[in-house]
Amino acid sequence: YVSAARHGPFVKNAMQPTIPGSVPEQDDKGREEATAAAARSSYGTDVFGFRDPELIKQKVRSSLLREKPYSVLDLYFAEGRAQAMARSSIFENITLGVIAFNAIWMAIDADHNKSQALENAHPIFIIVENGFCFYFTFEVIVRFLAFKQKRTCMTDPWFVFDSLLVAMMIFETWVLVIYGVANGVLSSSLLGDASMLRLLRLLRLARLSRMVRSLPDLMILIKGMGEAMKSVFYVMLLLIIITYVFGIAMTQLTSGEGTENIHENYFKIVPLSMYSLLIYGTFLDDLSQFCDDIRAESGFCLFLVFIFIALAAMTVMNMLIGVLCEVVSAVTEVEKEERLNIMVSDKMSGILKTLDSDNNGQISLDEFAMILGVPESVRALKEVGIDPVGLVDFAELFFVREGKCVELAFDEFMEMVLDLRDSNNATVKDIMNLWKQTSRIFGDSNRELKELKERSNKMDDQLAQLVSQVRRVVDARKPSTPLV
Repeated sequence: YVSAARHGPFVKNAMQPTIPGSVPEQDDKGREEATAAAARSSYGTDVFGFRDPELIKQKVRSSLLREKPYSVLDLYFAEGRAQAMARSSIFENITLGVIAFNAIWMAIDADHNKSQALENAHPIFIIVENGFCFYFTFEVIVRFLAFKQKRTCMTDPWFVFDSLLVAMMIFETWVLVIYGVANGVLSSSLLGDASMLRLLRLLRLARLSRMVRSLPDLMILIKGMGEAMKSVFYVMLLLIIITYVFGIAMTQLTSGEGTENIHENYFKIVPLSMYSLLIYGTFLDDLSQFCDDIRAESGFCLFLVFIFIALAAMTVMNMLIGVLCEVVSAVTEVEKEERLNIMVSDKMSGILKTLDSDNNGQISLDEFAMILGVPESVRALKEVGIDPVGLVDFAELFFVREGKCVELAFDEFMEMVLDLRDSNNATVKDIMNLWKQTSRIFGDSNRELKELKERSNKMDDQLAQLVSQVRRVVDARKPSTPLV
């Protein structure tokens, strides 16, 4: 398509007869229109359903563009005290501190509070429990009031999770106690079994998951473990197969005379053999006693145990550690890169909104120059490994196409900028982009040379015709020579 669109008009002109005295005159705009017309005439409907390759790129780019990460802050009001408090990092940190203190206090309560009912406990336990209940209730109410549309609070899983925990805490701390005092019974007896009340208190520990979510490094480890579960499953399956094979072998080999003791204690049946090999041969618990007992009755069985230890404990378990380290390292790199990209995109987007003079959401060459003049944007670029000084050299490559300045969409601009990070390695995509740039330049040069050659040939033909006419005129005016 590109080749036909690029060379079609000139091939057509080359096949036309040359008319003496006529020199084709066509400006750049006319030449582009002729090129597009030739492409349309040669290809009525393109394979992709578009006539402009840029539209194909835009459609592919939009299909590959990642959705904006979910943030509950997008569901809050833009103004108001509740949303300001819910967005506040200070309020978030105070809540995390209260959650951490609540987890510590649960250990203190388990050690020193021997009363099953809260109303009979020491006053310090009553005060602290009511303080926790009040703060968590206040925190959920603030977050609820911050939602622009109240029904959207049910779409946020963390708000629903926290609301359920607070509801159970209110039920345990206030509802049961008030009902028990009003009816003259202990709150612990209302549930029929004190273990139910302990279970409600233990569920408060689930609130620690909010602390995990607030610590990105812990989330990376958890995601890495989740990504490695498939590999861990296959490694554990391999360990089970090895243990099963050796368990059958040890059960059969110790069933004869002379090995009655180890057969009875370790290898009487296959499940017991697998258990013994797992505990002693894989986890290496009391290995010396295990090996001494086997050595006393069968040297060959001891040799098989050593082989099992080499396979299970030294190979498979170390393989499991290596898989976990590899996957967690890969996930860590991806997560850190994603966080940096999101951080830079958010900062650049905010700066663009303030510098977008025409409010069209596009970045022009002038706006690009102004962005590089903002210290915050320069620091953000340096954090992801982009040289702001070297970025200036690529401005022409970004914003100048076919000799004209163009404006870029923000997503396209950020994609091009992030491709210039120092940590990026050259890929096939980079080679193809380089080929595209060079082929475009050489293609334009070849077209100009071809036009120049055609015009030169026509000028040579016209000059030859002119010389021929001059000769005929000179010959016609030359006096005839008399015959002797």
